[in-house]
Amino acid sequence: MIGTILDEIGKGIPGASIKVKGKEQGTISDEAGNFKLTGIADDAILIVSYLGYQTKEVKAAATLKVTLVPQTNDLNDVVVVAYGTQKKVNLSGAVNTVNTKTLVNRPVTSLTNALQGAVPGVAIKSAPGDLGSDMGTINVRGRANLGTSSPLFVVDGVVVSQGDFARINPNDVAGISVLKDASASSIYGARAANGVILVTTKKGNGTPTISYNAYYGRQSATYLPDFADANNYALLRNEAETNMGRSPLYDATALAAIRNQSNPDLYPNTNWYDLILRKSAPMMEHQVSIAGGDKTKYYLSGTYFGQNSLIPGKNLNRYSLRANTETQISDKFKIGSNLSFIRDGYNNDNLEIGFTGVGRSIPLSVAKQSNGQWGSVTAGKENATIAGQNPLRLLEEGGRTNNNTNRFIGNLNGTYTPVKGLDISGLFSYNTFNYFNSSFINTIDPVIGFISQKPLTSTAVLTNQLTERWQSASNLLSQATASYEKNIDKHYFKVLAGASYEKAQNRTLIVVRKGFPNNDLNAVEGGSALPENTTVTNDGANGGVGESALASVFARVNYAFADKYLFEASARNDASSRFAPGHRAAWYPSASVAWRISQEDFMKNLTAVNELKIRLSAGKLGNINNVGNYDFYDGLNVGSTVILDESKQDGVSPGKLANPLLSWEKLTTYNAGLDATLFKSLTLQLDVFSRITKDILLPNPNIPTEAGLGSGESPSVNLGAVKNNGLELSLNYNGKINDFGYSIGGNLSKIWNKVTDLGGANETAPSGYYINRIGQPVGSFYMWQAEGLFVNQADVNAHAKQANNPKPGDIKYKDQNGDGVIDGNDRVINGNDVPYFTYGLNLSANYKGFDFSVLAQGVGNVKTYLEMEASQAFFNGAGVKNYVLDRWTVNNPDPNAAYPRVTSDTQNFGLSSFWLFDASYFRVKAITLGYTIPQNILDKAKIKGLRIYASSNNPFTIRGDKRLKDFDPEVPSQRSAYPVLKTFSVGLNLTL
Repeated sequence: MIGTILDEIGKGIPGASIKVKGKEQGTISDEAGNFKLTGIADDAILIVSYLGYQTKEVKAAATLKVTLVPQTNDLNDVVVVAYGTQKKVNLSGAVNTVNTKTLVNRPVTSLTNALQGAVPGVAIKSAPGDLGSDMGTINVRGRANLGTSSPLFVVDGVVVSQGDFARINPNDVAGISVLKDASASSIYGARAANGVILVTTKKGNGTPTISYNAYYGRQSATYLPDFADANNYALLRNEAETNMGRSPLYDATALAAIRNQSNPDLYPNTNWYDLILRKSAPMMEHQVSIAGGDKTKYYLSGTYFGQNSLIPGKNLNRYSLRANTETQISDKFKIGSNLSFIRDGYNNDNLEIGFTGVGRSIPLSVAKQSNGQWGSVTAGKENATIAGQNPLRLLEEGGRTNNNTNRFIGNLNGTYTPVKGLDISGLFSYNTFNYFNSSFINTIDPVIGFISQKPLTSTAVLTNQLTERWQSASNLLSQATASYEKNIDKHYFKVLAGASYEKAQNRTLIVVRKGFPNNDLNAVEGGSALPENTTVTNDGANGGVGESALASVFARVNYAFADKYLFEASARNDASSRFAPGHRAAWYPSASVAWRISQEDFMKNLTAVNELKIRLSAGKLGNINNVGNYDFYDGLNVGSTVILDESKQDGVSPGKLANPLLSWEKLTTYNAGLDATLFKSLTLQLDVFSRITKDILLPNPNIPTEAGLGSGESPSVNLGAVKNNGLELSLNYNGKINDFGYSIGGNLSKIWNKVTDLGGANETAPSGYYINRIGQPVGSFYMWQAEGLFVNQADVNAHAKQANNPKPGDIKYKDQNGDGVIDGNDRVINGNDVPYFTYGLNLSANYKGFDFSVLAQGVGNVKTYLEMEASQAFFNGAGVKNYVLDRWTVNNPDPNAAYPRVTSDTQNFGLSSFWLFDASYFRVKAITLGYTIPQNILDKAKIKGLRIYASSNNPFTIRGDKRLKDFDPEVPSQRSAYPVLKTFSVGLNLTL
């Protein structure tokens, strides 16, 4: 008999399982859902199943077409866990799986960004970066320490970097599991404190199937800075000068020329973002894969991803190759391999410009004069300083950059099964990363003054320069495990034990050479060999080299009785070379229990409750990521450290002092969960948790000032502690009305984070506008609290004394201690920049061949601090944004105006809550509309499946901010940056 297994819209389901009822043997369908069975009795009943779909029983026939209905509530699904798989129904830890359908067919630049909003408790912040630097960051269940809290990434059993994970093509992903509590992740020990993200990539089976997936899209900015035009700039600048008791800068004649644009060579109206950035830029992806096999199963894929920057002349190319194989050598032995290679990088024909310079440029500066010369005039006068900083000139003539990375991850694995239930496995992997960047700064001729027609000598770049950076990193892993599982009556046992050894190496180097005879040379040897033109530098060092090793043993025990009562315990011992002998190893144990209440006899008649399970877990985890390779040694500074005979001499001097008792951060977690399936369509997962991190690294507070240690030279000590309490909820409902199927789901997470110990101190010294204080969240803003604006002089006179002789319209700060003086003692906590409340929403529907889906996510109760050019008028000679038009004036003495009295100095720029903006938002991440061509049409062309679709990423956002509306709420506190992008695309999925 032959047949095809289809999903609800008629597309072949890859890898679906077919079993003959009453028998364990079965056949697996190929990538297009086709299968062939032999030796099946006429009256046999076939059981057809696939992850994420309802299992279906059908009677055998010569030809079959089986359509499976999706469901997200199947607790019998097999999910990936640490060092193996497990039925979802038997999970007792906090594990979330990702619906891979939400990841594919979307114009996103990384797998990280594709995950946004998909999992409760997983906060992903898009990065506002240009090509290759927009990968985003991931945080699981809040900040567990005072620094970064990135999870551990494991792909096909191998630990990889976040960069490796982000660049995985979503079409190659078979499944993703997020391990959140200690019972799920403690078997990864000293690196699992911030959660673990497991990825399995696809494998083939059955008849060879070729798939082609492609899309083409256009990118544009979600938001661009809304700077005032030349007319409003001039009027506001005049007002600012008047408010400061000075004469206006622009007289009536100049204002008329600016307003009428009668002489743009002297008084232009330049929109620098329009000149620097294109309105849109293309991106595309093409992926081809072939999968199949019988005794040797294979999945091969190749992907090209191309993305152009909004900055002309800059484009990224990413090439990905993947080869997964598995061969059944005999009934007892199989071997496999997982190989991937990714090369990506960009070529930029222009100089890498900083967006701070773009944000500082004013509309009255000429970009190019009407005679074709570079702009030299600002507000009617030649200005050599501004002309030399012209970002458009620097972009086009300043230089060039190219950047490439190569990433190879390969593993060989084998499993020997001497008796049923016993698997002895080995894995060997090698992971290597190579990075190269070459940047050339050109010599540039001076700008010719438009008025004087003479060279402005200070605008020339007289010396060219080549900077080349190399980095090479590798990681070697060898691992052996043995597992045994057994069913005895109502008892189920599974035992796993293993050992692993990892060694990592890293080397960096930077070379700089100047004085090339022309701007076309690209080799270091082409530069001048004179000492003043030759240097090797890497922030004061010639480069760096490092290595570390980790030796581990681990074990796990699972027990279940009658599928009702579940128990799991695991432990891992990690020994790291990052610590001194005698302090290198520690155990990380965990345990969890679960009760499937729905399996009890008293629940049998409650047909509305299909599954009901409660879970409890506790355990310990570690974090070595914030510890350097050699922190237990005294640091040394090498270079020109002493002066002898009135000249600098090379030598070695003491650096950071060592702490031989240094250890890793330790995290204890407690988790209680509830899993339920109601009415066969509604699923619910609820978790409440507590995570307590201790031994966070802090500078030793007991080192006296007399020791003479500089910044960063005090030894690190395990002193700090942070606590996260939180809850997570996810709901999903599936329904079907005749040919119309639909699904709606949502998730939310709320975390209460606070610092509980700082080594006996109540707080750390403020760092800019941040502080860490006992009882307050990590990432707290520390500043004066604004009470609006002074209405009039009487209001100023009645208020506590503030510095800088405030005037009506200036920001009023709250006198927190009531002493009548505003000083450092009046600074308080004013919210934080960490999204401790996150949520996601997904909707999907299908009707016959049409499918439609929406994915959205959002954050609440979070702020961002925008200062300098981002919000403050005329900061250090920069421009002014349009929201300043809603400012305080004598005619509009509104104490709640969007902006204070406008000035051209820093009168109101002190650290205060006035410059905090609401960063809450609800963003539609993706909208997709597709159509699958009917199979009866495709059969004539011998095509197994064809779907066309249109999709958009980040199409629109509902913002919490009501004042300053030209910043993307996902962007962290900063000045100016390359914008976050939205994308519209069309694509197809073809199966042959």
